[in-house]
Amino acid sequence: MPYHNILLALELNHYEKPLLKRALDLAEFHNAKLHIIHVAPELGSVYTGSLNLDLRQLKAKLRIENGAQIMQMLKDEAYNANSISLPGGDIQQAVRHTVQALNIDLLICGRQQSRPFFGHLFSNSSGFLDIDGCDILVIKLSDKASH
Repeated sequence: MPYHNILLALELNHYEKPLLKRALDLAEFHNAKLHIIHVAPELGSVYTGSLNLDLRQLKAKLRIENGAQIMQMLKDEAYNANSISLPGGDIQQAVRHTVQALNIDLLICGRQQSRPFFGHLFSNSSGFLDIDGCDILVIKLSDKASH
C-alpha cells in the first residue's frame, strides 16, 4: 500500500538524525508528502511558583529555536518538508489534529533503545495507536548520538 502523506513526530534530540533520514527515504520511495511535527510541552506546568516569567515570550522563543533546529536538520539532508507544525500543549491532541487535518496515512515516531517502549514519545501518546486510517511506524534509535 503506498503512502501519500507521512507525518514525522520529532522530540528534537540528538538521537533523531537517523529517524529523519528514514522518514525522508520512505517519503521518496512512496512519492509521498512529508510533514513534520514537534509538540512543545505546556510551559505553565513546568514553570510554577514565584518565577516571574513572561511565558508567551518564552514560548515564542522556543518555537523559533525549534523551527530553526528542524530547518537545519532538513538542510543537512538537503530536503524540504511539505509542512512543519510546532504546536504546544498536549502531544496526543496535537498529533491527532494534524493527522486529521493533513490526511496523514503514516505516522513515524522514534524511541531510544534504552527506554521502555511506552517511556519515550509514547509516554504521553499511547492514543496514537487508536488513530483511525493512519499506520504507525516506530523506529528504534541508537543510544549513541549520530553526527
